[in-house]
Amino acid sequence: MKKVLIASTALVAAGLMTTGSASAAEKIKLNLGGFSKWWVVGAWQDSSFEAGTGRGYANVDVKGDNEIFFGGDTTLNNGMKIGVNFELEAGGGSETAQSNPDVIDKSYVFIESGIGKVIVGSEANGAVLLHVMAPDAAANWGSEGLLISGSSIVQPGAVSVMKTTEIDTDDNAEKITYVAPTFYGLTLGATYIPNASGTTSASKGEDNSSQALSQSVYGVGAGYANTFGPIGVKLSTGFVWGDANAAGVTGDLQEFSAGTQLTWGPVTVGGSYRQRILDEKGGLYHNRPSVASNIDGYIWDAGVMYDGGAWQLSFGYLNSKAEDSVTVGQDSLTVYQVSGKYNLAPGVDLQASGGFVEWDDESAKASGNTGDANHNQGWTIATGIALTF
Repeated sequence: MKKVLIASTALVAAGLMTTGSASAAEKIKLNLGGFSKWWVVGAWQDSSFEAGTGRGYANVDVKGDNEIFFGGDTTLNNGMKIGVNFELEAGGGSETAQSNPDVIDKSYVFIESGIGKVIVGSEANGAVLLHVMAPDAAANWGSEGLLISGSSIVQPGAVSVMKTTEIDTDDNAEKITYVAPTFYGLTLGATYIPNASGTTSASKGEDNSSQALSQSVYGVGAGYANTFGPIGVKLSTGFVWGDANAAGVTGDLQEFSAGTQLTWGPVTVGGSYRQRILDEKGGLYHNRPSVASNIDGYIWDAGVMYDGGAWQLSFGYLNSKAEDSVTVGQDSLTVYQVSGKYNLAPGVDLQASGGFVEWDDESAKASGNTGDANHNQGWTIATGIALTF
């Protein structure tokens, strides 16, 4: 995989040198874009969970998710395109918290030509870029969704599970990704991450101070999109594998994902699956609570969405299970979610989501600890506005 990616980068470089003049028509100018989402959230925690933790949680809160994009590109005289992208966290979430000063979420450069696109920097891996999952009308699904992330119904500290079917283990660690040109609806991607140890909130991928704990990761992904008569089809699959080394302690990681969406008229149905297998050697991950979710487990989702033109409505289900990182048993997450969106104007949407969430730590019960602090469930509803620019 490493040799393939190096060869791909070399091909692009060769194109720069051999395909006519390589000078750019003009200097790169950055364009501004991004989004701003604000929600008013109502959430009702399990009373026994509040009693078990000794805390009372407010039933109403305000949540935000805001990013500003800076990006631009230039086209060389030989047709080669070179560009850059930065994504700035702009408040409303934990990214700007004092404990996590990494407010630049992603930053990378890319080189694109007729033989494909090479991305170098902090960006999702090739399997994630091509991944398909269950549809959601309010774009409130996945690891950053209000229900799934644990930001509405609180996630117990003893529960550690995957929250998305995307293989996002490497987070935004710096990497090299090659995406091939689309051919009859099929797109292929491949990624090499020299050091994926930056998955903790303290370092992410931009800080190589954890170089002593290096985790080389490789990934491949495929996406397919086409239309057959009245039916639109989207498919994806991905495979990511890697190894970790720290003071002679090693572990081998393998992850697989697959997803599909079928659209017929205004109706879209879809779902996805992800499995993680960790061949742990020497207790590496047990000794690192910050990555305690890096354990054997699986997650899947399914959903249906109706598109009424100016409005969309969806229902989704997600279930995630993982072997506990400390004792025998399983941790689990179950989510039922209904979402809706209504478009008021270009770039202005009213959104709403609601549903039921349950977190559970089975191992705590297996070890005789039946404290309700290890289990939480509840209903939540949120409404808000989303602006894109």
